[in-house]
Amino acid sequence: MFKRPILTLFFAWFAFVSTMLVGILTNESVQVSVFNKQLEWLSGNMYVAEMRINPEGFDMLEGYELSDNAFVGKYGTWSFCQYDLPETTEYDVDLITVEVDERIESGQIFMVDMLFENTGNTRLFAGDSECYDMPELNVGTQNATDRASVFGSEEFAISGWDGANRIKMVNEFADPGEEFHVIFQSIAPEHGDHAGDIYREFFQPVIEGEGWVDEMFAYDIEIGTPSQEMKDDIFFVSDLAVPASLLSGKERNLEINLAEQRLYAQFGDLKVWSMETSTGAYDTPTPRGNYKILNKQELRIGGAAPHYRMPFWQGWRTDGYGIHGLPYLGANDGGWFWKEAENHIGIPVSHGCIRTPDRDAETLHGFTVIGTPMFIY
Repeated sequence: MFKRPILTLFFAWFAFVSTMLVGILTNESVQVSVFNKQLEWLSGNMYVAEMRINPEGFDMLEGYELSDNAFVGKYGTWSFCQYDLPETTEYDVDLITVEVDERIESGQIFMVDMLFENTGNTRLFAGDSECYDMPELNVGTQNATDRASVFGSEEFAISGWDGANRIKMVNEFADPGEEFHVIFQSIAPEHGDHAGDIYREFFQPVIEGEGWVDEMFAYDIEIGTPSQEMKDDIFFVSDLAVPASLLSGKERNLEINLAEQRLYAQFGDLKVWSMETSTGAYDTPTPRGNYKILNKQELRIGGAAPHYRMPFWQGWRTDGYGIHGLPYLGANDGGWFWKEAENHIGIPVSHGCIRTPDRDAETLHGFTVIGTPMFIY
């Protein structure tokens, strides 16, 4: 009469043991605890449930020695973090386009979309990818380097910024030859008493911990309806991130530093553009002092042989001193044409004039008017 309860208890015990055995054989975490088994996903198998492992804060890693192909970082059904960097890494990107919303008003949220191509030889990663010890690309501020952009400040930044001097890559990664986006959204600041304003911003891609890549670039963000004067002024800004309203009403002037062989175009005391020059040689020095632009010509021909042509002339003394592009000889020399080497720029070799690179001479000619002050020191 006691056989049925005994059989029932036997089958219940058998079912319990079977369930525990199946659980142990199929649960890796239990196997780690009971048998000190190495986790499958720590030995290189990426085909597991998606997880994130931070080597600085993941306690489960303690006490385990990773194999050569073990991976610490983000992983999942397939992990883009599992990437072998080349032996010699070459970082490079090319800017393709910058798109800014049109007709932005004060207080409005606007977007800037920068499109790049990865022209290096290795995969680039976004900071948000959480792929540890991989090349992280951002776009950083320039002019000055790592400056705090008004659009990245707590007051105006909406998305895309990682601090006031870094903009994050949108794509989690970009392989060589692939395009990727860097996008931010911000609130347009008030433009005060003006009908509008223009913010000239300067940026450059950066591989964190490695250095800057590609070239610095600028783009303008127009808010409201800027005046034509603002547009004319901001055209000359290349060395300073500044709103056009800060230039309004300030006198244009030039400074020439003979020791540096450098000319500075300024609004008041704001140096917005500079260039290398070639000033007077030791025995024919450039006069120092305060002067003004006295006359301007698109081309001046020297009166004495060999009658040098001096493009975009700006005379500042009545005895023949001026600012001009690189001199050359004309057709009156039997057809022989000569142009002074660009590598003379930066070296004091002139007869006292201030020579500028050809690429800057015409623009500088447009910056000044008759009477523009200049200081040579």
